[in-house]
Amino acid sequence: MRAILLLLHKYTGLFLGLLLSITGISGSLIVFDRELDEMLAPETANFEPAQSLASIQLALDNATAAVDNGSSPTRIMLGRDLQAPHIVRFPAPEGSPGPIEASIDPGTAQVLAVRTWGEYPVTWFYHLHLSFLAGPVGEIVVGIMGFCMLFFTISGIVIWWPKNGRWRRALTIKRHAGAFRLNFDLHKTVGVYFTPLFVMLALTGMEIVWHDPAEKLVSAFLPVTEADDVRSQASGITPVSADQVATSAQAIFPDSAIMRIYLPNADDAAFDVTFKHPEEPWKEYARSAVQIDQYSGEVLSVWDGREAPAGNVFLDWLFPLHNGDALGQIGRWLVFISGLLPALLFGTGLYMWWRKRRPEKPRQVSTGS
Repeated sequence: MRAILLLLHKYTGLFLGLLLSITGISGSLIVFDRELDEMLAPETANFEPAQSLASIQLALDNATAAVDNGSSPTRIMLGRDLQAPHIVRFPAPEGSPGPIEASIDPGTAQVLAVRTWGEYPVTWFYHLHLSFLAGPVGEIVVGIMGFCMLFFTISGIVIWWPKNGRWRRALTIKRHAGAFRLNFDLHKTVGVYFTPLFVMLALTGMEIVWHDPAEKLVSAFLPVTEADDVRSQASGITPVSADQVATSAQAIFPDSAIMRIYLPNADDAAFDVTFKHPEEPWKEYARSAVQIDQYSGEVLSVWDGREAPAGNVFLDWLFPLHNGDALGQIGRWLVFISGLLPALLFGTGLYMWWRKRRPEKPRQVSTGS
């Protein structure tokens, strides 16, 4: 059995290792997506840190005027802090790779930049990570890579498992060894020490690709409840402002941070305001929501992720675990490093395969005179 696993591990790794490396490296790049984007496109964060937030409705109005294509915004993503821009998103125009986004100074509500999702570097890394730039077919391939990562991790542990209790040798890198031994030790120790993270990233990644089947699977073991489908009572009057909506929603969770406001897309649709609670470890994720009638400003429903059924809680944790946000800054750095390691494992495995195939040089035999 071990010999068969070794062959499968070796040759499937040689065949699929490059794809796994691309998935991992692109994933590492988007762990710090907003910070990286602000570094690559400094114009999106070119403002003095805000002392207080300007009107959200003014930010939406200014973004709509700047985009000026007749469309209405679909959401506003508030900056993670007073030094980060708001992002207002608009529907994708026909033929566009993604929605239009306007970056907004949170202190003045002025537009800093208007860009199309999919045309600037960080979003290109997202497309690469999620689908290999190949659309729905690429997404399926990425999901299959999750299964492959599980296979490589489990088979690697079986192949590595030390015989006769030689644990120290199995868990260390030999110093001053030759190139082959160094690559061998790097391959085995990196694979073993990062096994928990590799398994977690593979499983959570597959859930992201196949969310609906994963939810059905979880619901077979744990209770999962869908949020209420509520509607505004269309009355023909002018909708309330986003500032009024934010005030009404904030009253429900006064100590929590508004993360996003999803705007109504129909006459009977409601505002959906999402929140992060102070005791939650993540920084960029929201699992609680308040829905507001777009005409009266009344609260229609409240979803508190802290009181959700066990199945919902389990599902809620998967995405912030995948990008490391669930474990704070340390978690993000661990995921960042883990994403780079498939390339190291592929490189060391490729080197060992090449060395074993390379014909040995004939030994020089000296003859006496």
